[in-house]
Formats: sequence, C-alpha cells, structure tokens
Amino acid sequence: MTKELPLILAIDTTGAFVSVALMTPDEVIGVLHEDMERGQGERLIPAVDELMRASGRSMQELTGVAVAVGPGSFTGVRIALAAARGFGLALNIPVGGVTSFEAAAWGIGQPVQVILDTKRGDFYVQGFDATGMPTSAPQIRTPESLQSLKDCRAAVGDGAVAAAKVACFEVIIPSEPAAVRVGRVALSRLPHPLPPEPLYLREADVTLPRR
Repeated sequence: MTKELPLILAIDTTGAFVSVALMTPDEVIGVLHEDMERGQGERLIPAVDELMRASGRSMQELTGVAVAVGPGSFTGVRIALAAARGFGLALNIPVGGVTSFEAAAWGIGQPVQVILDTKRGDFYVQGFDATGMPTSAPQIRTPESLQSLKDCRAAVGDGAVAAAKVACFEVIIPSEPAAVRVGRVALSRLPHPLPPEPLYLREADVTLPRR
C-alpha cells in the first residue's frame, strides 16, 4: 500500500501581502499571493477558499497547517496565527510555526543575512549559513550598525534593498512566494513541527487612552 504524502496549507501575512499555498513534499499544488498594505484580515479566509477550490482539494484532506510567526507586521502575525490555529482546531490537525527569517533564507544556498524592514527606521536581522541554519540570534539593528555584519555580504528579505544602500550587500530576490517558502521549511521538519508561537522582537505600538 502506498502511503499518502502529507498535504499542508501554508499561510503568511507577516508583510504587505496575503500568501497561501497548498503543498506536499513533492509538489506545490496551488499558490495565491497578493500584495496589499492592509486588509489582510478580510482577505485571508476568502483567499484560502479560492486556493482550495482552484486546486480541487478539500480542507478535510489537509494533514497540517504551516504558518509564518514573524517578525513582521504585528497585526499580520496575529491574523495568520489566529487563522492557522483555527484551522488546526477545526480539522484536528497539527499546526507548525516558521519564522519569517527561516522562510526568507530557505533555498538560498549560501551564507546570507535576512533583513526585514520594521517600518520604524531599523531592521530585523538574522544570519544563516549555506544550509539554512541560523548563525546568529534574531535582533533589531539600526541602518548604521549593518556595517558591522562582516560575516556575510549577501542579504535577502523586504529590507535588503534599503540595507544595501548603507552597507555593501548583494541583494538576493527569492524565486518563490512567501507561503511556499514557509511550507517548504515546515515540510522539512515533519514529523516534528515547531509550535506556532509568535516572534515579535518588540512590543506592539499601542497607545492607551488616558483616564
């Protein structure tokens, strides 16, 4: 008897986009990626529905969900995690977390700094080796401090182009949509996915009204 391959739904709304993919270890069955600055919360569930219908598969066939846990947009991280956990609970399937750093570094094949724009004038940064293993802890860096990253001169991520203006980085553009990279990392960890815990690195920018 042939053992069926895992079938996972991968979700990423940590940036200015909604990205969902349906995948097995051997195939990207379908993907939907839409750039948008806001409105991810309203768009995510319809996007998943469109993806499943276009792929001719049902949610009941899923064996797991992979979700990007950040860092990135605070709201985007919460949207993705809430949806993934909801799917996992409703379908009684595992949910695995993948950091935005890991997803960006996937498949690069050389040492790289993942540089993500915080939208606050600095960057989320983590280094990876050629195999995709981290070489430094996740951190927040100012543009000026990027000059001190001597161990690697290649950069990937939505902050890489801006970082290259202040430090000598070769900018690498990933060839696959965000959700596909999230799914590939998650599939590489089966059967032991990591918990879907958010990675924020800093507190949300929330101002409470004075009493």
